Amino acid sequence: MIEILAQYPPAYLHSDGRQLFVRAVIAWLIAASLAIDFTLFGPLLVVHVSANRWLSIPVGVSTYGIRGIPLYVKLSLICTGVYGLAFVRSHEWLDAFFCSGYHCTVLAFGLNTCAYTTKIFAGAIRMTPYGKVGAARAYGMPQLTLYLRVILPSALRRALPAYSNEVKRMLHASTVAFTATVGCPGARRPVVRLLG
Repeated sequence: MIEILAQYPPAYLHSDGRQLFVRAVIAWLIAASLAIDFTLFGPLLVVHVSANRWLSIPVGVSTYGIRGIPLYVKLSLICTGVYGLAFVRSHEWLDAFFCSGYHCTVLAFGLNTCAYTTKIFAGAIRMTPYGKVGAARAYGMPQLTLYLRVILPSALRRALPAYSNEVKRMLHASTVAFTATVGCPGARRPVVRLLG
């Protein structure tokens, strides 16, 4: 069995010098999307569960909007719609970023999974029993310690099954990346340049 595992995965997880093979691209796409997710969802989660409505409502509306748009439409909008804006084409770094199908796909997947992760963990934090929080406050526990020892561990226990389903859903959605970004890097640049 070990010989089979040693023999076959390298055939799928390498590059021929010019392009990556499909499984390597999927693994890279998921890893990069999860990196964006872990970077963004923490601050968004803190703001979303905040008692300050001026902060929590915009995050709630934006995550609702991102979750409400199908992933294929998000990929198409990011891949072709954003590149059609004049300031994106005039800025060298943005032009290079949005011209790559990889970058557009990672951005769409990262924003998508970040919106879902923020909602999953916000719901898990809100479902923390008030008795636990009240007991910790009666004990005199500071707010940071309350979050680190009571709220976050119990929320993590409730959120992990839903979050694992989100990672599986992202793996299944990776097929959308290959259909939405076909012709994305090379074909749209001349067309948009002619129209602009």
